[in-house]
Amino acid sequence: MFFKFIFEKHNRTIREDEKTHGDILIQSTNGDKFILSYKYSLRNKVFNFRETKYNYTLFRVNLNNSFHKNANGEKIKGNRINIFSEQEYLDKNDGQTYYKAYSLPFNEIKNTDDFIEMLDIIIKFSNTDKNDNLTIRIQENLI
Repeated sequence: MFFKFIFEKHNRTIREDEKTHGDILIQSTNGDKFILSYKYSLRNKVFNFRETKYNYTLFRVNLNNSFHKNANGEKIKGNRINIFSEQEYLDKNDGQTYYKAYSLPFNEIKNTDDFIEMLDIIIKFSNTDKNDNLTIRIQENLI
C-alpha cells in the first residue's frame, strides 16, 4: 500500500444558492496521480475517487435516494459505495459499467449524510494525507 497526499491547496465554501463541485488533486509517493471529485446539493452528494492515467473510478460514494443495479440484478438503493471491479465489468457486459455497488456502511465507510464527515472518512479510506491543503466549509444555515 502506498501513501497519498493532497498536493494543491483546495479551499471552498459550500453555499445554499449553488450546486458546489470541485476536484481535489492527490498524488502518491511514487508519483501516481488521483482526483477526488465531489458534488454537493441539498438532495445529492457524490464523491468520486479516480486515477488519472485512464480516468477509471476506483470508488464512488453516493449519498442520495437513487440506486445502482449490479450485474446480478440486485438493486442497491440509497447511500452506497461503488467499487472498481473487473468481474462486474465482465458480468454486466454493457461495455461501460466497471464497478459494483454496496450499501453503506461498508468496511470503514459508515452510513452518514454529513458531507464533511464523509469527506474525512473518504480521505482516510483512500490513505490520503490532507497535508494542510484541504479546507471545505458549509454555509452555516445548511448544517
